[in-house]
Amino acid sequence: MERIKGSIWNTLGSTMYGLNSFLMLALVSRVGTVEEAGYFGIAFTTAQLLYIVGLFGVPHYQMTDYTERFRFSTYAKARVLSCILMLVCCGASIALLGFSGIKRIYTVALTILMLLNVVGELYQSLFFQKNRLDLSGSALFYRTLWPLLLFCAVGLLTKNILLAVTVQIAANLIITAYYAVRVAPQFAANPSADRQAEDTVTALVKECFPLAVSLFLMNIVINMSKYGIELVGDDTVQGYYGMIFMPAQVINLCSQFLFKPFLNQYSMLLTQRKTADFFSLLKKQILLVGGLTLVCCTAAYFLGTPVLGFLYGKDLSQFAIALTLVVFGGGIFAVCELFYYILVILRQQRLIFWIYAGAAVLSVPLSLTLIGLWGILGAVLAFAGTHLVILLTYMVAIKHSL
Repeated sequence: MERIKGSIWNTLGSTMYGLNSFLMLALVSRVGTVEEAGYFGIAFTTAQLLYIVGLFGVPHYQMTDYTERFRFSTYAKARVLSCILMLVCCGASIALLGFSGIKRIYTVALTILMLLNVVGELYQSLFFQKNRLDLSGSALFYRTLWPLLLFCAVGLLTKNILLAVTVQIAANLIITAYYAVRVAPQFAANPSADRQAEDTVTALVKECFPLAVSLFLMNIVINMSKYGIELVGDDTVQGYYGMIFMPAQVINLCSQFLFKPFLNQYSMLLTQRKTADFFSLLKKQILLVGGLTLVCCTAAYFLGTPVLGFLYGKDLSQFAIALTLVVFGGGIFAVCELFYYILVILRQQRLIFWIYAGAAVLSVPLSLTLIGLWGILGAVLAFAGTHLVILLTYMVAIKHSL
């Protein structure tokens, strides 16, 4: 019963988080022009990259730290340092990308929102580590739901997106503080870890550094097509691409409810060296994601552009093929995420780093070349093609690791 309850809340939390960016962009597109959606979209993408900097690869390690090698206080101290780094990188990103005016303001505001998500993730990972998937999922659900509802309400009533984001930040702060003060303390005590000499922030940072760099490179790869458009396209193209690209992120985030409830089981199977059972479970989940991707691709081709066009209030009929390829790429991306978690459990952080370092090197010339040739369709092909290469590399890496 507890596992079912945890799976339900994890599903609700992951789905809500997946819908969050989709609905935010939809509202911005409805109350503004395609160009304004482009401004907001690239600022949101940059804030999401900075969110990865703030996480510093620690949550995935913390969630799978079932032996409690590090105390919660150590994870908390590391999060303070990573949040400071996140703010420094925000200023550097604005300068390097040449953002000005409304792009700069949106980037700062959305980075503050993402910083609160970084803090909230600390407690969600704690609940997950303690096998309270229900608390982890419900925390994500409520921290996303109420701020999002207020964002939509204020945005629709005032047509002022910056005011809507400000209210969203305030709501997120209040709910995150509730979980930090009222819920987390009963799970944070860990006397058994006090005697472990390696339980230091330095040791944790050293352990997670390859993950941090890998996740940053992963998100560079995911968003390279957007930055390619920023370099060789314009804000209108950016706006349209952001609209059709959103389903890929939603598919990936929603698919995680299939993976996360089984991470503990994967860990146990690997610890007990039940390789046959491990591969059996892995194949079932890959086939499930593959089947869902096929259904979604079919729906995207025939219904995707009318539905998205209605939600965004814009004509997207010319992008049916591109949208279908985005959904296909989203399915590949979801399986890549599953393989990523497996390698984290195997503590193969350095192998993950080299996979995404190679993918980042590949994605830059591929994205710029294809976008220059075919615009939005080229951006989609670069996204899907890069992740297909990553998927094949992951398969070889897992076989090698086992």
